Amino acid sequence: MPRPTCRRNIGFLPHVTYFKPAGIRMGELDEVILQHDELEAIRLKDHLGIPQEEAAKQMNVSQPTFHRLILSAHEKMADTVVNGKALRIEGGNVTIDNAQIPPCGWRQICRHGWKGKSLDQKGETLLTEQGGAMKIAITSVDGTLEGMVDERFGRSRKLVIYGREEKNFTVIDNAVNMGAAQGAGIQSAQNVINSGAKAVVSGHLGPNAFRVLQTAGVDVYVASNMTVTQAIQAYEQGKLAKLTGPDVNGHW
Repeated sequence: MPRPTCRRNIGFLPHVTYFKPAGIRMGELDEVILQHDELEAIRLKDHLGIPQEEAAKQMNVSQPTFHRLILSAHEKMADTVVNGKALRIEGGNVTIDNAQIPPCGWRQICRHGWKGKSLDQKGETLLTEQGGAMKIAITSVDGTLEGMVDERFGRSRKLVIYGREEKNFTVIDNAVNMGAAQGAGIQSAQNVINSGAKAVVSGHLGPNAFRVLQTAGVDVYVASNMTVTQAIQAYEQGKLAKLTGPDVNGHW
């Protein structure tokens, strides 16, 4: 009797779960089933560019298991495309991390995209328009409101997480990423996502960090030569420019 698999953590539920070749009736198609844990492995490694060791930790699996999930997903997707089959996403022994996925039970919001929106457990909107995030993350040189905004994102010294409703803040020590050879932007982005912030204020962002934040529905705004307090005020007044893509190369 095979040993039962442990549950794999996933932080994404797709709202599109079926793909088919155009012009072929469904009754004539063979189907390939891509499980949710296989999709999550593809999302973390191939889409977000997260290193395999970190991605395996996020899914609560060993690196060999994560590698097998990647290989299986690649084989299924290749079979689908090369042989003209339909792809269905379903199944898998998974645990859903509700803190990292959009509330897709509310179909109207998912249809228009989760970016810029968040709901509480009753489905009530907590943030709405651009600039309306209730919690924002600001890169900081010294972790104080009076200190300057750190121009770097991935290698910023501190992250100030400011709650606009409570008018208070907490500080995340991001110094471990300052000397990282790679992955600093991705890890800093993950710190922001884990904090619950839905907007980031910083000087510059590289491609990997921007992609991770964008996928998680976190908006990014630019602040330069400002204190953290000034950046918060400028954000609340709608005076900060919003980034639509990375503005520096990786490893900046």
